[in-house]
Amino acid sequence: MDPLAWLGLKRGRAKLPHLAAIQERVRALLPNDEPPVIRYIVIVAILLTRVAQSDGHVLNCELDHLRALFRHIDRMPPDGGDTLCRTLNEQVAELGEQELQACYRELKSLCNAKERLQVMRLLASQATSDGAVAPSEHTELMAIAEALDVPVGLIEDLEIEALSSEAPPLARESRPVVDTRPSNKPAAR
Repeated sequence: MDPLAWLGLKRGRAKLPHLAAIQERVRALLPNDEPPVIRYIVIVAILLTRVAQSDGHVLNCELDHLRALFRHIDRMPPDGGDTLCRTLNEQVAELGEQELQACYRELKSLCNAKERLQVMRLLASQATSDGAVAPSEHTELMAIAEALDVPVGLIEDLEIEALSSEAPPLARESRPVVDTRPSNKPAAR
């Protein structure tokens, strides 16, 4: 059976190659987890990465925050967070609209409104992991909230909540560690 059959699409790999690559990596890292758990992890990891990459680069403190979140996943191997971050960095920026819509549909089917709000709270914590919310991060949060049927009026409150509850970032480094812009654009120096 196609591992992307859960999206209701035939030949999911061909139509959703980046989503398939991420799912295969998570399945390899967590071989004993149930399919709904894998799907949830895949989708939330993608959304976290989209927030982190929304301004075109990922700072050390944002990457540290992602790794810390991934370490909380039960049965994740010690190097699994790094492996998952590499896979996400390679695949998320290339996700097509059909793949994103499949993620939103699936998350809405897996989670009720209260649970989707908790996902948005987690995404807001990612956006504030460097101590501020960039306009591009705010825009990404608003788009995700709208796609997940979470009231967009709550986003600013979630950002303020995350900023007030966040411990100072581990590294206040402003130099990007991962450039997520398409390779045809010159990197800013």
